[in-house]
Amino acid sequence: MRRYLFLSLSLFSFFNVFSQFTGTNKVINNGNMRFGDGTELSITVSGTLKQPFYLSSDNGWRQLTYTDIRFAPPNKYPLDCTFGVGGNGTDEWNINGVMISNPILTLTVFDSSGFNISGGIGTGVIKVKGEITVGTSQLEIINTYSIGAGDNFIKVTTSIENIGATAITNLRYWVGTRDDYVGGTDEPIKERGNLVGGSFQKLTTITERSSALRILTVDEGILFFTKSTNSNTSVADFDFVYNVSETVTPSTVSITTTNDGSYSLYVRLQDIAVGESDSFIWYYAASALDELGDVIKDVADASCPTCIKDTDDDGILDPDDICPYAPGVSILNGCPWSVNVSNNYKSTTVSNSVEIADELFICSLINPNYYNIAYHTGTSEEPVIGNFIIYNNSYPSPHSLLNDNKGFAFMKLRDYNKIIEVRKSDGEIVAIYTCN
Repeated sequence: MRRYLFLSLSLFSFFNVFSQFTGTNKVINNGNMRFGDGTELSITVSGTLKQPFYLSSDNGWRQLTYTDIRFAPPNKYPLDCTFGVGGNGTDEWNINGVMISNPILTLTVFDSSGFNISGGIGTGVIKVKGEITVGTSQLEIINTYSIGAGDNFIKVTTSIENIGATAITNLRYWVGTRDDYVGGTDEPIKERGNLVGGSFQKLTTITERSSALRILTVDEGILFFTKSTNSNTSVADFDFVYNVSETVTPSTVSITTTNDGSYSLYVRLQDIAVGESDSFIWYYAASALDELGDVIKDVADASCPTCIKDTDDDGILDPDDICPYAPGVSILNGCPWSVNVSNNYKSTTVSNSVEIADELFICSLINPNYYNIAYHTGTSEEPVIGNFIIYNNSYPSPHSLLNDNKGFAFMKLRDYNKIIEVRKSDGEIVAIYTCN
């Protein structure tokens, strides 16, 4: 009777846990990034992501791993993963014990209740859960993929639970690719570093810990990143069969490598007793090269929503900045006055030469769409002669309106029905004219 009761409870527990996962595998494509060819389901039998792509405004969808054309159909490399369990774990990084690459999940279930597809665009959260065996250890793996509308990155939470009969020690995880190919380049630049203040900062010595890897071509870039304190990155040569970088000690890897190679992000997890689990969060991002800095900042912000930030990048942290949302440079400290100025402006080489009768077009501008926010110095909200335009949202430095020694620019102040004349070399307001 007791044995029957135990079986009933076990079955109840099994169905209760797995019933929380409602849904199926989906196509992950938010319009900026996709995983797979855009029509195939995005999560592999190992619970990893199929071949990643990002959308280039100039070149369409750009692949981010290699496609092996020796096979028919071609082998499009997904993101590889490897688990390590047991063995001597004295050193944080090691390849001791039992290691298994891209294991196939059993009892696989999906939860797509938080994932929405509309017009072919899929955003939200999708989870995949399954079980693997590494040596004699039994693990339950949950990968949670989260991608937002308009994002150029995907957030992944990897959770590992010990569902076996004995404690698991020296638990490790690698994720990366055995053969890189970014856009149209088979030898991208790989840089090891960390995210500091919302930006990527390369290591200064190879023995430093690296929680971020930046991969670059002349056109685009990728970021691999985790906030795990027990992480590192490595780069090595490529191989068609396995990820060589997983076998290379990170502290021996060059800070910058340019080759046809492999790379991986490594995390050493905690030892976990029976019934316990450990998890970590990692990010995979890609974009055009001229947008990568902004994308990296987005990843940094997403990875630490409660961190103290410098929203306007003026060198002053938000709690100390009276005007934290005014974009620009350090001179914006103290919250300068904002003012609506016309996007349409004219230039002149001679100061104080504006004839209002000739400026009917600028004076007649009324629609808010013709204006943008600028900031000016001074003690009063209305600009006066001698104040400086120190930042203009539509014409940020080094635009000629702000950093050109040739002459003057004049534009309308929407709220005061006036035209200001600004010296381009330093932004000083040298004259003000009232529209009729």
